[in-house]
Amino acid sequence: MTEGTKDLNFAIYVGCTYDLLPKDKPFSRSNRWTSTQPSLELTPTEKLILASQWKEWWDDLVSFRTTHRYNFHFYSPSYFDSLDKELGTVCRVTWRVFCDWWEMPAGGNTAMIHWESADRVGEYVKDFERETKRKVKPFHVKVDLVYAGLDELVEVSDEYAIMPIRSPLENKSWWTQKIHALG
Repeated sequence: MTEGTKDLNFAIYVGCTYDLLPKDKPFSRSNRWTSTQPSLELTPTEKLILASQWKEWWDDLVSFRTTHRYNFHFYSPSYFDSLDKELGTVCRVTWRVFCDWWEMPAGGNTAMIHWESADRVGEYVKDFERETKRKVKPFHVKVDLVYAGLDELVEVSDEYAIMPIRSPLENKSWWTQKIHALG
């Protein structure tokens, strides 16, 4: 199952808006939202605190996505109140701008639907079956798509990965290896 999730994309959007993404891999230094402007000015100390809170939040979201098959529902205002004060504040002021982009006709949700449908896993399974002359064993791999913020695929577990949107052909070798390992 390949899905563009609102929760992970919002977290990346916040990270890009306030320049909070870690400088190391898998996070990208170049593949970021560039048209967003922070709604709040931050001091260097505030930014350092916020970056730490953001990373912990990201890790929590990824952990949740690893063990649950549904999106994390953080849409009620009370969710932002449950975060650390600084992170909750930037999420609250960034939420509406993100939602406007996500829901516009050529926005994030539309892009995710396009990339979900561009997935060629079925073709890779057929290639495996032709090559091995047998049916692939049933398997379940959940792949979440993020619009920006990552340069490379992050394999969180054998059954869960986070993938930046890009040409499906760029993901072929990963899928082929995954199918051979599971099939």
